[in-house]
Amino acid sequence: MIGVPGKSPGEVAFYWPARRVLIVGDAVIGNPSGGCGLLREQVMDDAVGLRQSVRKLLDLEFDTLLVGDGVPIPQGAKDRLRELVDSFLD
Repeated sequence: MIGVPGKSPGEVAFYWPARRVLIVGDAVIGNPSGGCGLLREQVMDDAVGLRQSVRKLLDLEFDTLLVGDGVPIPQGAKDRLRELVDSFLD
């Protein structure tokens, strides 16, 4: 279990290294289909903090990203998450 502060209190992700799977709830969403996004800042507790948390997820080795909102990414998910992080302005 990995803390993902910023979206809401107690937000966590689950990492299964043997299967290279990352489960992120709605800290990251699968939108647009095949890509990653974040929910609107109005529903985040701390947008800057969430972006920092998402950056740290790139330290993990994963291929599959399972999300609570949107479309899961069954392969190449780390590259999609890196694209999202590269779009952050802070």
